[in-house]
Amino acid sequence: MLSLKDFFWLYLNLVSSVIVLTAVFYVLERLAPAEPDQTISKRLFNSIYYPFLLAWLLLLQLVLGPAYSYFFRVSGGGWLSKLFNPPRGFVAQFVFALLFAVVWDLWQYWVHRLQHAWPMLWETHKFHHSETALNSSAQARHHFLNSTLFAVLYIPFLILFGWFTPHFVASFLMFRVWGFVNHANIRMHFGSLTPLVSSPQWHRIHHSVFAQHHDKNFAAFFPFIDLLFGTYYRPQKDEYPPTGLSPEQYSGNLREATVAPFAGLYQLALGGAHQLQKPER
Repeated sequence: MLSLKDFFWLYLNLVSSVIVLTAVFYVLERLAPAEPDQTISKRLFNSIYYPFLLAWLLLLQLVLGPAYSYFFRVSGGGWLSKLFNPPRGFVAQFVFALLFAVVWDLWQYWVHRLQHAWPMLWETHKFHHSETALNSSAQARHHFLNSTLFAVLYIPFLILFGWFTPHFVASFLMFRVWGFVNHANIRMHFGSLTPLVSSPQWHRIHHSVFAQHHDKNFAAFFPFIDLLFGTYYRPQKDEYPPTGLSPEQYSGNLREATVAPFAGLYQLALGGAHQLQKPER
């Protein structure tokens, strides 16, 4: 479990890496933007909000640490640790990192898909989809409830992998860099690689305002997962749709980032079971 000193230094590390990545992607997005008219103000709220979200993520580690430790002990350090030795050497670590990423993305896919299918879970995710000017800063645009949901539902993943984690370079690429990549305001078509690797254009489809794009492209890393489960949409070469929610779904950045999900959950609770239908966008 994290000590307060560890918490402090890890938080500084996270914030520092985010500042660097934000600067790098801002430059990249100006080279070939999918939406040329975006201004700095379009990303200002996300950039200010992100340090608060990072602090919350680390607080969740502190709060859920005892539960994670319990399941870690119960599983004997993770089921896979009983079957395999720790990967050593470049090839073994690369294969393990790829396996970890695929399993993680399968887990993420179904949690993410349920968030779009169930109104109560949609309230935890709606803020992320409210961005009308999609750019790399939108990867920070997650409500605290969304982070809490994923942290709690991570326990089965912990039981499976235990202390087995990818090399720090692979982890950095997957969990710090790729969120910036997916949401980047960049005009770039991946061509024949589109079914294999998630790209800014492919993920933009997931955020599209158009009905034909709704409930498509849920994967974070590997689009073939969507192919496998029937939610894949391959964008045309010049297909860069506008993003965001309908006006009735959106109540402003500050409210969506704070109280809106709680208000939505309260209304669902008052409405009863007849309101528990697929959310509209």
